[in-house]
Amino acid sequence: MQGGWHSARVRRRLGYAVCGGALAALAAVLRVWWRDAATAGVMVSVIGAVVSVAALVADVLRGDADPAPRSAGEDRRRAADALAEAVREQWAAEARLRRLQDPAPLDVAWAPADRWLADHPENIRRARPLPAPRGQRIEDVTGSFAALPGRRLVVLGGPGSGKSVLALRFVLGRLAARRPGGPVPVIFPLAGWDPRRTGLRDWLAERLAAEHRPLAAATDPRHTLARGLLDAGLVLPVLDGFDELPRPVYGEAVRRINAELDDDLPLLLTSRAEAWATAVTEGDVLTGAEVVELRPLGLAQACAHLERTARPLRTADGEPGTVWTPVLRAVTARPHCPAARALTTPLMVALARAVYGDTSRDPSELLDPDRFPTAEAVEEHLLGAFVPAAYADAGSEAGRAALRRLAVLAQALERRGSGRLAWWELESMLPRAVSVLAPGLLALGLLSLVVLPVSVARAADELSGVEDLASVLATLVGQTVGFAFGEAFLLPSGNAPPQRRPLLRQTLITASVSALLWAGVAWADDLRFGFRFGAVTDGWVPDLFGGCLFSLLFTLFFGIAGLSRHPVPLGLPWTGGPGRAPARACGAVLLLGGLVAAGTVLAGRSGNVWTGLVGVTCAGVGAALLVSGRRAGQDTGHPARAGRIARRFATGVVRGGAAALLVGVTACTVAGLAATGVTVLKSGSTAGLSGRRIDIWQFSERPGLRTATTRHALRGTLLLPGGGARPIAYPPGTKPPDCALPLVADRRCVAFVSRRTVFESRDGTVVARLTLTRGTPATTTVYAANLRSVLPETARAWLTAGPPSGVLRRCLPPLLAGGVLVGLVGGCVCGVYRALSVPSDVMRAAGPASSLRTDRAASFARGGMIALLVAVVCVPLVALPGDWGGLVHIGVQLWLPLGTAALALSAWGRFTIARVWLAATGRMPWRLMAFLKDAHHRGLLRQSGASFEFRHHRLQTHLATHATSSASRAPWSGNLLPGPHEPRDHTVPRPPSEGSGRRADRLR
Repeated sequence: MQGGWHSARVRRRLGYAVCGGALAALAAVLRVWWRDAATAGVMVSVIGAVVSVAALVADVLRGDADPAPRSAGEDRRRAADALAEAVREQWAAEARLRRLQDPAPLDVAWAPADRWLADHPENIRRARPLPAPRGQRIEDVTGSFAALPGRRLVVLGGPGSGKSVLALRFVLGRLAARRPGGPVPVIFPLAGWDPRRTGLRDWLAERLAAEHRPLAAATDPRHTLARGLLDAGLVLPVLDGFDELPRPVYGEAVRRINAELDDDLPLLLTSRAEAWATAVTEGDVLTGAEVVELRPLGLAQACAHLERTARPLRTADGEPGTVWTPVLRAVTARPHCPAARALTTPLMVALARAVYGDTSRDPSELLDPDRFPTAEAVEEHLLGAFVPAAYADAGSEAGRAALRRLAVLAQALERRGSGRLAWWELESMLPRAVSVLAPGLLALGLLSLVVLPVSVARAADELSGVEDLASVLATLVGQTVGFAFGEAFLLPSGNAPPQRRPLLRQTLITASVSALLWAGVAWADDLRFGFRFGAVTDGWVPDLFGGCLFSLLFTLFFGIAGLSRHPVPLGLPWTGGPGRAPARACGAVLLLGGLVAAGTVLAGRSGNVWTGLVGVTCAGVGAALLVSGRRAGQDTGHPARAGRIARRFATGVVRGGAAALLVGVTACTVAGLAATGVTVLKSGSTAGLSGRRIDIWQFSERPGLRTATTRHALRGTLLLPGGGARPIAYPPGTKPPDCALPLVADRRCVAFVSRRTVFESRDGTVVARLTLTRGTPATTTVYAANLRSVLPETARAWLTAGPPSGVLRRCLPPLLAGGVLVGLVGGCVCGVYRALSVPSDVMRAAGPASSLRTDRAASFARGGMIALLVAVVCVPLVALPGDWGGLVHIGVQLWLPLGTAALALSAWGRFTIARVWLAATGRMPWRLMAFLKDAHHRGLLRQSGASFEFRHHRLQTHLATHATSSASRAPWSGNLLPGPHEPRDHTVPRPPSEGSGRRADRLR
């Protein structure tokens, strides 16, 4: 190992210093060269972004070549080994949390079940002798399974009898004995399978791909790597909870399993005995499978375990004992009492241990026949007291709050028919209206957070050229509605790349909605003078429709990119991989360039809001890249190889751009035709005005020319696009948008006073000539559509009279140009999304919080990169001569909202919406992930990768069905816990004396 200049760390820091010095020098040079501080600041940010992207691409392309291709079998074996490691980490952590080894596991005996529930012995034996039937323990199940020739086993047991723990210990045992390249045992809760609609293999492959995202990689057009592992026999399915399937499908489920089993596919299945008996009666036995049944715990075994796991206490007579000693003596003397019959399952023993683990609670209450006349009453009591007992150290109020919140989660899972609680699926708990409308509101809120810190007043003036509050509100409402509609109809339901049918559907929907919206705009507005983006509208209705169409395009871009309406966690290609150093370098350059640009605004050297916005965006993207580059976890399953990011980006740009261009041009053409048609229908007939005077206007006509003239002073504002282009006039009370833009030094807005105003019309095309007062009269030809409000209505119709083709020529070209812009922007969005989106490995994630942080950092990085890249694409529009069609307005308004839309549509964005709504309605705490993590550490939930589950399905069912009554009873009231100054009694409770009345009689 070499040090000094040969150290990679030293070289990297030196590179950062050189980049920083170069940007600082560049800023100084540009400040001297360009007197415009806004232009200099933006140039620093743009050059920094270009240098960062170029450095990242160069580093990727410069990397080692792709390794030699491996065979499909080798890929499957490597994937199986990675899956085995993930499963081992998951269930080993769960075993530690459940305290299975504290101080020793509670062993449950098992024996062969009734012979009619299993297959014929010759089918199980396959010409090999079977072990003699005998009672065995759970720890022997791994060896017994391996001794079965067909390696198929069905384990039966009652509720809480230990089936899930058996499955867990079986998985860990098989993994301990597994060799590289061997089958991997994976637990699949069967509650989510519908055998009437989905085959077993298809469902298993879907679950594997959903819970272990690297296995979602496609191996051919029809199959994923998860399906390849199943077909190759490299997955040993452990089907847990057959009884949790709907009762009518028991028989069909067994037939489905038998139909899809190969001779070499091992299988372990757990079920309640009655459910399996029904399945065998209505369907069939499991081919080649032995069936065993878990035996109830012996009373002596349960008592010994409770006594062994309780804290030793000092008794009054000096003999050793625990809080359970008198109770266990009583149940041993009366083995048929409800408490004794309830403590025959591992679940109830574990709950009893947890509920009465604190000596402040006396387990003697379980012997009360009035409160607990049956074993079921004892079980319900233990289930109801488990949550408050787990929060006993936090106080009674915390216990009641946790009980209420966990009940809400349990009810939501019961409605979904699922036992898995994933943070990216919490949006299913929202009302339909909230889940549809909230992403658009979140996108607007995030946009405000970016804009407001730069300049509240100026940002509001620069970013919106509207004239009243009604137009602002109408635009916001329209954007929210359009976002919701696009989310519901333009985003695909799954995370699949765009194909022909979805693209056709998106094209038809976008074209139809665009036609309706533009027809509404044409009906509410006056398009006879022509159309340009950023023009003045008649009232707030056109702003409503325009905002709706504007945000509809955002969802179209992400729909073409393949973003699902129910997104899953995504990471960045370099998370946990070798590409973190280039990502950090690019992040540092962008952060420094962005701070320089934003600093020019904060220091008062530039008053242009766009300089600050570009700087803030660059700084945000740089910070996100730095954070993502520092995370070295295992939350992504496919670290990018050299060159893959660039290839993904190029593929996304080409395919996404082509698809977006098709949709954009088609929709804009249809919309232009619809707007033209409505405008022509509105026009009707016109009266002759030649030689007449109406108010202050004098009208005249000669062949090919119509004029309307006034000598009254007309005031307003001129937008001078620069480059000698025709100015755009705005009437009094309106403010032109984008008066100053970086890179266009001579673009500005000026007030004007016209002594003589003439509207000239040739075949319906109208221009205005203003005679301005600037010391000497000067005539300026301006775009006339914005000044139409100063004309009488009859004059508008008379001036714009002409063939329908004239209206089409004035309205359609800007819309077609907008369609081309849609294609360019859509290509950028698809390229970034395809290059910087890698499925998160939710099974190997360190936890739900880790997966959430990874998705959040990746979402901010993708959103910022999308905004910057779209801004770069729109730079030519800014410099477009003459600001043709108002495309500059679209270009400067498009890039930043696209970045915030990417955040709102991500899995993190959906989670944020769900979290805020659930907390605001009082159903969940604001620190939701901290609450779930705490419940996991208290043993109420178990962790499965990046998801949570209730410790036992029966606990989930109990909380869902008894939530209200349990919370109102508040089983752990304040008097059950000692106060801060009240000493705890550490003596063993003694049986009541004869003077204690009924209770003493019951204990005899």
